[in-house]
Amino acid sequence: MNPLHRFSLSAVLIIACLAVGITGAMAASVTQTLSLRYGWNAVWLEVSPVDGEGQALTADVVFRSNDFSIDRVASPVGQIGTAEFTSDPASTFNQGGWDVWAANPQSGETANIAIRANHAYLVHVSPKDGATAADGDPAGALSVPGEVGFDLVPWVKGSYNLLGFGVQGAPTFASLMAGSGIPVEGPLGATAPVQKLNPATGAWERVKGTDAVESGRAYWIQVPYTMIGNSWGGPVKVDFSGAVSGAWHFGKGPGSLPVVNPADPAADPILLSAQDLTFSSMEFSGGASHQVTLARLAPDASDSGDLQFFVVEPVPQELNWQTVPADLLAGWQAATLAPGQSRTVTCGVKRNWTSGSNTREHLYRVSIALTGGSVYHYLPVDAVNADLPPDGVTTTPANTFAGLWGGQIILNSVTSLATEGSPVQPTASELPMQIFIHVDASGQARLVPRSILMQTKTASPDIAPTQVLVVDETRIPYLEGIQQRADGKRVGLRLETVTFDLPRDLSAAHLSSDLRGTIATSRNIADPADVSDEDVEAYFELATRSSRPPDLPETYCLTWPLEGELGVGHTVETSASEPLTLDAFHRSNPFRHAFHAQHGAGYPVTRSFTITFDAAPDTTILTGTYQETTSGLARQAIVSKGSISMRRISTADTLQ
Repeated sequence: MNPLHRFSLSAVLIIACLAVGITGAMAASVTQTLSLRYGWNAVWLEVSPVDGEGQALTADVVFRSNDFSIDRVASPVGQIGTAEFTSDPASTFNQGGWDVWAANPQSGETANIAIRANHAYLVHVSPKDGATAADGDPAGALSVPGEVGFDLVPWVKGSYNLLGFGVQGAPTFASLMAGSGIPVEGPLGATAPVQKLNPATGAWERVKGTDAVESGRAYWIQVPYTMIGNSWGGPVKVDFSGAVSGAWHFGKGPGSLPVVNPADPAADPILLSAQDLTFSSMEFSGGASHQVTLARLAPDASDSGDLQFFVVEPVPQELNWQTVPADLLAGWQAATLAPGQSRTVTCGVKRNWTSGSNTREHLYRVSIALTGGSVYHYLPVDAVNADLPPDGVTTTPANTFAGLWGGQIILNSVTSLATEGSPVQPTASELPMQIFIHVDASGQARLVPRSILMQTKTASPDIAPTQVLVVDETRIPYLEGIQQRADGKRVGLRLETVTFDLPRDLSAAHLSSDLRGTIATSRNIADPADVSDEDVEAYFELATRSSRPPDLPETYCLTWPLEGELGVGHTVETSASEPLTLDAFHRSNPFRHAFHAQHGAGYPVTRSFTITFDAAPDTTILTGTYQETTSGLARQAIVSKGSISMRRISTADTLQ
């Protein structure tokens, strides 16, 4: 691609209004104000405009004004966009790299474009009928409200990317890109690695290191293969558990970390749900130090502290925790990092509401000080009150996604056990994994590692069979397959993944009568029918045994319930209280050895994962982010992250 194509542009982007979703399941939102000029404008959109049902708005709705006419919008295909653009009025966009919407339906361009956050758009502005203006003259302001999240947009290495940054003030390119491995100015005589448009001439020109970065403006940036990481948001990297999902989730609670009550130190401790927030300077030795600030944005006047957010630290020489004085409304200085330095701060939330929606979300912003200004990341923080029932309001009817969904997970970052602080780092190669999730008619999602697609038997060809999904193989004789072999026999379609295995089924209801009687005798229970799941667990005590109990049943769960909802813009995850557990004698426990007497028992391994789906308008293909926490493989938990893409395989909404 030749990034020196001419094209008339001027865009100034400011954050004019911040409107935080305080109650309900609303996502954190802000309003961007775009200052547009006549002719072509390139903007970097930080918000995701959605309608009342959470569906992405389209170009004809978002880019509309009473003061001027927006007659054409172009969107680079892909997450960032490396497509080529030409400003020659007689030419067209490269349709292989651009989606183009035009207000004139006879233009032959695409019908519409779904607008999303953290993406570049080329917007053409014309005067209203009867008015005249030259390209480059100010046209006016356009307000774009939308949802925001923690930005982890990956860049495409080895090519030019059209992208922008959220900045305040006038930070220099040199300070923003320090440590990235991208030479801002590049060698003289070569194509500049970073380019901006000169509004006066309409030509792309070399960016100098002392030039200011404009918030919301799109730049062509040549991303080398040697760039550190998969994206760049400034010389300080911010990370936390669940960062890949775009928000900081503190779960259902209640809290488990006792903290000295800041209102009355002599009173009983308060319980917080606590997690760590880590900052790492990516600068090399000899670089600048950077101040990191955490601030809460625009709290509503009616906010009564329903979701309290604290910064906590250990009490010196005591086994207690205490709160740290932090004025988050004014902006709290979380760290000052020298080159190569990292710092972790522990934060916790307290749920103070007892009615209404069970979810609260507040919006914070993490700012990294640079020369002349700062670069920032939005940080939505949410928590759920387990004492309140779910809202019961969904953006999409549950049965819209009923059936079996198959997905491909690509893991591309994992906890580094060899690096100080054990940060989550990009992997040298990607790991593919397969997953199957079933959704019933009520919207309940279940992990289904093994199933067979079959159909009901019919006695008449006039009665169509019903497709069913079989997880209990004892049901196979009562059904028939959906595929016919060459010999005329119908067989089912087996769907199976080796990536996930389910815990052992030790529920008392599924034990044999003899084993239930044995457990009742050992536990001094008069009636074997009174044996509970807890009695079974206590009888086997798998975590403390060094050899396999001879009567341990080799039966495993067929499905595993998941929390949340599968669908556009939703999250589905394993329960915090019921992760996927491979006990010491589980058939898939990686520490066991079939032929080694001393390795007959392994260490218990637990897996918890969260899938956050994008708010995309296409409901046939679900894309999103995947994060898993695995405990038991090492001394500390291992976090792995990546992307996921899912398609519906069958609409069968029941399991047999």
